[in-house]
Amino acid sequence: MRRFGGNDGRDRLGLSTTSKAGVVLATVSGEIDLATAHAFARHLESTLAGAPSAVIADLDEVTFLSSSGLAALQIFAHAANSAGVAFCLVSAQRTVLRHLQLTGLDRNLTIKPTVAGARTWLSGKPTPDR
Repeated sequence: MRRFGGNDGRDRLGLSTTSKAGVVLATVSGEIDLATAHAFARHLESTLAGAPSAVIADLDEVTFLSSSGLAALQIFAHAANSAGVAFCLVSAQRTVLRHLQLTGLDRNLTIKPTVAGARTWLSGKPTPDR
């Protein structure tokens, strides 16, 4: 996992990507704020290389999500949609979900509490979570 640190030298954002059967899993951990949002946005953008069938963004280990991070998510969701790539966000973190609800982004994104739930959604099987 690549890590990006702040001015104080502490690692604040972890980014990794895996791909299997045309589905890219972008895992993010730490804080997405003004200092790290650009790296986060680039990480998401890179998942569209190679024309995957779907992208899952796993934000379950994100501890802070600023308006800069929310904007990056919104821009990426639009780019994925324009490219015909299914996009699912994964998080059960209250801090992430609350920001998505407050901004209304939760109505425009598919959000699942687990990666397994996201994979089930992608396969078209009914699932009890949202």
